[in-house]
Amino acid sequence: MKVVAKTNKMSKWEWLEARTKGIGGSDAGTILGVNSYKSAFTLWAERTGLVTDDFKGNEATRLGQQFERPIAEAYAASIANEGLVVVAWPVLLQGKHEFQLANVDFLICRPTDANFEMFEVGKVNDHDSVHAPAGIERILEIKTTGLAGRGNARAWADDRVPDSYFWQGAHYCSVMGGRLPVTFVCLIGGQGLVVRTVYYTPGELDLLVEAEAVFWDNIQTKTEPEVTGGDLPTLKALYPVSDDAVVEVDEFTADLVAEYKLEKDSIAEAESRLADLRAQIERAIGSAQALSYEGRTLLTYKSNKVGAAFDAKAFKEAHPDLHAEFTKERNGARVLRIAE
Repeated sequence: MKVVAKTNKMSKWEWLEARTKGIGGSDAGTILGVNSYKSAFTLWAERTGLVTDDFKGNEATRLGQQFERPIAEAYAASIANEGLVVVAWPVLLQGKHEFQLANVDFLICRPTDANFEMFEVGKVNDHDSVHAPAGIERILEIKTTGLAGRGNARAWADDRVPDSYFWQGAHYCSVMGGRLPVTFVCLIGGQGLVVRTVYYTPGELDLLVEAEAVFWDNIQTKTEPEVTGGDLPTLKALYPVSDDAVVEVDEFTADLVAEYKLEKDSIAEAESRLADLRAQIERAIGSAQALSYEGRTLLTYKSNKVGAAFDAKAFKEAHPDLHAEFTKERNGARVLRIAE
């Protein structure tokens, strides 16, 4: 590995720009199809400039960033009796392959004669150098879940690591030479800290690097990955309005349309049956709040609090000038209709 830049000397814009020059740890799970928030096609469309990533963060990501250092400090104190230290090394690393980039959160080191007096046991030590600290034993990755919203605590149960994080750690391991295990420390809301250490096999690292190499080549050659249902928002951003063209397709695409129609008809039948069942249940419950059987609650059907809604039609009639001032045009929705 080599140091590309010191991230504590970069602006946020410079850091984001540097990330586009390769594949980072947070991209690994997306490329392997295990990231539930983003698909390979959407990532590819962002990296090739077809769409922009409009995600600016939310309460969960904000808290995760704010709690990162305190969690690392808490973990550093917990391993002090082992003679280990936690080191923050704010650099952008590049691995064996040009496209492999990584910002590791922290490193777990065992002080050596070379740096024994530099590092303090029981706390996070800052290492402001382009040279790696001596005595690295593990990579440390800090996570949070359930601090804002429900989170995903179940994915950490039974000594597991969520799939997307697992491959993020594999990416860091590969960038740093393929031998270092990765320790994940996650603060779970209502539970506290959980610690998982993963030792990656050569087979796992080879699988990841091969997939990343193919994906990076697809970016360079503008070869798009296959789309999935999660890409519908991206496709709407790519093609917001229709034109007058008619696309003549091959037999494969014609079969896709036929299969889509069959699935749509099947869903319509299921929804009709579901509506019938719901109607019978609502008739049985009437104005009550719950149904029970032999003392066990089967379902509840309670009224929410009374809310308020803005009457746009009445406002337009009462204040047409104001309504016109604060009204802007927007593209009409594209409607997918199967020809009979």
